[in-house]
Amino acid sequence: MPFADLHTHSTASDGVLTPEQMIAEAQDKGISALAITDHDTLEGSRRAIDASVGTSVRVIPGVEISTRFGWRDVHLLAFFVNPSDPDLARLFEQGRDKRRERALKMARLLQQGGFPIDPDELEKSEANINRPLLARILVDNGCVASVDECFRTLIGRTSPYYADIEYPNTAEVIHLVLDRGGYAFIAHPAAYRVADLIPAFAKEGMTGIEAYYTEHTPDQTAKLLEMAHELGLAVSGGSDWHGDATHGAFLGSAGLEQDEFELFLHACNHY
Repeated sequence: MPFADLHTHSTASDGVLTPEQMIAEAQDKGISALAITDHDTLEGSRRAIDASVGTSVRVIPGVEISTRFGWRDVHLLAFFVNPSDPDLARLFEQGRDKRRERALKMARLLQQGGFPIDPDELEKSEANINRPLLARILVDNGCVASVDECFRTLIGRTSPYYADIEYPNTAEVIHLVLDRGGYAFIAHPAAYRVADLIPAFAKEGMTGIEAYYTEHTPDQTAKLLEMAHELGLAVSGGSDWHGDATHGAFLGSAGLEQDEFELFLHACNHY
């Protein structure tokens, strides 16, 4: 089990466990540092920080931001950002609204395709409406065997019920995060096939690379570590755990050892 898992998701975005439950899981599993990096919100981090008081778990504030560079989607992990910054708050709100609108559009497409999903009922609910939620509904209704299968066959980019979304420019988001005192890392670059873009983002001032990731092979991890060394970038690592088997992840399935975590903190000026 790694010392730190710096990429997880809670019910504040598209996970299935509350931040409080995730802190309890981390303590039970012996994880010493945890970052809840929900999509376009710091709410999970805030609640996790409160829940960690009196435990052995250190919470690293984080958020995952979806961006686009050319035709490719690039996910950024932003750590230690200012939760009260109005520009970041506006960016996150826009991201949440776009994710909700896209998921509802896809729900309508799925309903038209004969799948047992009711977008009107979904819209009335208090749930965070996103693609993983659609996938879990279809799993529960026996349409697919898993969330990952649903993404591959029904709601992924090349699938028939996919709806696109307009993301902000990667370089602009990197600058925004850095200008507001945060630290920007590219998430799962090998798994998402954007590792070749890392040198360009390094020139924009990006802090580092998520080299350790559940779906990265040992060879991919080694190449990313070498790239980080050559470009002078910091290294992060995390599971992308959603509280279930999404991405084949579990808490601590990827992360940083203690010495690597200390280097991460040093790169983020929080040592």
